[in-house]
Amino acid sequence: MGELAIHPTATLAAFKASCAAEGLLAPREGLQDGDVADGIYDDATLRRYLDARKRDPAAALAQFREATTFHTEKHILQLYDLISLDHYEETRKMYPHWTGRRDRHGQPILMFDLAHWDASTIAAWQTTREIPCHPDVRSTPINPAMIQRAAVHFDTVTRFVLPLCSALGDRPAPATPITKAVYLVDASSLGIKQAWNVRDVARDISGLLTTCYPETIDRIFVGNAPFYFPRIWAFMKNFVDPVTAEKLVITRPGDVYDTLLTQIDHDQIPAQFGGGFKFTTGMLPALDEGIRQALQWTSSSTEELPRGPIKWMDDAEGKRRAVATGCVGDVQRTEEIAVLSVQT
Repeated sequence: MGELAIHPTATLAAFKASCAAEGLLAPREGLQDGDVADGIYDDATLRRYLDARKRDPAAALAQFREATTFHTEKHILQLYDLISLDHYEETRKMYPHWTGRRDRHGQPILMFDLAHWDASTIAAWQTTREIPCHPDVRSTPINPAMIQRAAVHFDTVTRFVLPLCSALGDRPAPATPITKAVYLVDASSLGIKQAWNVRDVARDISGLLTTCYPETIDRIFVGNAPFYFPRIWAFMKNFVDPVTAEKLVITRPGDVYDTLLTQIDHDQIPAQFGGGFKFTTGMLPALDEGIRQALQWTSSSTEELPRGPIKWMDDAEGKRRAVATGCVGDVQRTEEIAVLSVQT
């Protein structure tokens, strides 16, 4: 295994063989006919686990096993199709969510404004956090715990957003899959009391991302940081995974735009940081032109992504279709939005 570490292809092959031997690459309960493996157990996903464990196949296997067990025991794949759209959207507002834009490398840009984490949001999060994980997703109504809701939200990034960005050829190295996202955080409103109040949020989300979504973050740009941010960060970093903490780039209001401009074009930088993109917390993705051109929208679509989770499905003709899932009331939604017009 030590020699395999210098041969990425051989390392991946050995890792896949180990995963297959444990049944980790078998079709998962909750996946429907036509659901693609992207973001679940495809090669790009497996490479993320290897990278997170510094190309150590044994350590990567242990982490992938843990993440698979989490998804199985928490019924995440089933919930992806059955979660209430209202629950999904309430959760999406609480975490960094996709703007619909990409950086110069083709990586999706996720944004979050810490002002949203006021007392009422924290109280709502805490209440949902204390709900026991829903034991049987076949019974209704479904009221998932916060950890289940958060996992469905981040599954949308790995199952829908990253494969979409990977399929686009208008970027450097188009043959290389996009496996990471850029996170932007507006910290202009952050105070010491708020930092204390969100410590459980930071701990929970860091643990979830580290275990189930390793190496999905390229950089976390903390923009408009107040002058006392170093004091806050000295406290907050105790609740964040050290590997994730190393990816933070902290900028003051006078430096944030120039810092972001080294990686992101002006029109993709949110206005809060001096750019030309208007972002509001909870907004649906405002797709850039390259993404719009790559999608053949269905006649019922308005060329906008709808509320709720979206997944990719392959049809009998080998075409990849974006399908909106989740439940509206007690009715499960299976709505085709668009067909991907480029080869994956």
